[in-house]
Amino acid sequence: MEERKIVIKAREYLLSFEEVNEEILERHLEHWRTRKLNSTGELLFAVLDSAKNRGAMPNYIGDIRHLKPFLFNFEAKDIVEIYGKDWEKLFDTIKAKYTPPASLNKENPKNSWVIFSKTIISAAVFLSQFASIKDFDKFVSQFYLNEYTPLALPLLLAKEIFGLGFALACDFLKENGYPKFVKPDRQIKAIFRGLHLTESTSDYEVFKDVIRFSDAVDEIPYRVDKLFWLIGSGKFYLDNIKIKSNRNEFIQQIINQE
Repeated sequence: MEERKIVIKAREYLLSFEEVNEEILERHLEHWRTRKLNSTGELLFAVLDSAKNRGAMPNYIGDIRHLKPFLFNFEAKDIVEIYGKDWEKLFDTIKAKYTPPASLNKENPKNSWVIFSKTIISAAVFLSQFASIKDFDKFVSQFYLNEYTPLALPLLLAKEIFGLGFALACDFLKENGYPKFVKPDRQIKAIFRGLHLTESTSDYEVFKDVIRFSDAVDEIPYRVDKLFWLIGSGKFYLDNIKIKSNRNEFIQQIINQE
């Protein structure tokens, strides 16, 4: 089926549920507009909030807003000024003054707080080079040259920020006001493979294929990502609605019409 028709059918599928209307759907597809970061403190917080979202780590780390006193309202330059590049100094400070949901064991390199302390320091060091959120916006815009260049930014962030990884770097960008990025999560992978829009399971390759598809249908990548994610998850979170969608059912509908 031609790409644009797939998008039309995807919208029709979601709108076939009585709980969903055009207004609700569009509110979710355009949610990126309300997610724009306003300060360098919000920038570091957003990076750390995405970095925390891996495996069981959210349960071990908890609400990172509780770390504000030790992270100086998440201002990267202040963190670097006090802790330098010494994650152990930060770790010891947190352990001495805060009781998190899980234990802090500095001798275990797989301990979530060891990993997260390294993430905080490396993120602060990297982001301290940006004097304002506008500086970071300009930095991001340099990766908008063509369909391939956006790939370079999440790869760079994954390299510079310990424990972030490519997929979570994509998630940070996509969910914080940078709509030309997508997150190749399990929902997107399953639907794109099912519709033969990608042949890969690699985050890197799926990212490229989603961007390529978005260009083909003349849609902002965020909207494409969110459209198929809603089909896969059924979660219209802004309106506290959960529909009984089925990504395999949707895929089969498309295949049957080809």
